[in-house]
Amino acid sequence: MSVIKPALLYPERIIYLSGANNYSWICFQDGEKKLLAKPISYLEELLPDFIRVHKTALINPTYVQSLHEPPHRKMSGKVQLNSGDVFPVSRRRWQQVVDALQNHTTALATQELLQPPTFTQPESAVVSPAPAQATRSVFLISQDREMVTSVEHVVQKKWPGYVVQTSANSVILPDIWGQMPASEHPILLLLDARTITLERLNTLQRLKNNKTLGRIPVILLTSATDQAIVNGYQYKANSVVAIPPGTGFIDAIFERVFQYWLRIVTLPSMAMN
Repeated sequence: MSVIKPALLYPERIIYLSGANNYSWICFQDGEKKLLAKPISYLEELLPDFIRVHKTALINPTYVQSLHEPPHRKMSGKVQLNSGDVFPVSRRRWQQVVDALQNHTTALATQELLQPPTFTQPESAVVSPAPAQATRSVFLISQDREMVTSVEHVVQKKWPGYVVQTSANSVILPDIWGQMPASEHPILLLLDARTITLERLNTLQRLKNNKTLGRIPVILLTSATDQAIVNGYQYKANSVVAIPPGTGFIDAIFERVFQYWLRIVTLPSMAMN
């Protein structure tokens, strides 16, 4: 047990566990792997927040990128992690996995959004605010702190009449906005789907299926893969922007995005003024 406890000391670092008979591989975020002389069923009891997707695989839901339904009722589905690893989801576990992932993302969002959304308002907007623009907000949903900082910087520099609101999770935002008057909705939503893609696409779908919330323009931020881009438009994103690796061009990307969406096009709330 002295070997097992240290290996499980920081479960947030574990991406998944893979079992083989009475042994299990523990795979960590940094690429490290440990082999333990315990079956995966034993380790499953020690990691109650992990999800058993197959008899040989136990995954950390935090690292789930996408979940793919079985192409046929007699076939397995699959789950892809943001590490690139893909695991089958057995037919008998499919609904359990779907429910567990939904509960996980809902719990994360509830924990964060029980507090009022944080507003980052630049000093220049406080000095001489324009009454009509003071309530206009750009909402960014992302777990990437550098991206949040970049958006705040660009808006403060170029569009001081807007405020930036941010959240790391999106599950219950449609419910919150659905109870608010349209005048308090964000004028533009940036939805970072490079991680926890399933949650982001579900949120996008719920927004676009709502008659009122569907008017909010949604810019889906994705990795530069054809499938991610296709998924974004299939779920009715207004625009899909592929974010390249690294942060060297991130400010320039957002300057162009805001130049188009905040200056060139006419947004719903602008038309009603």
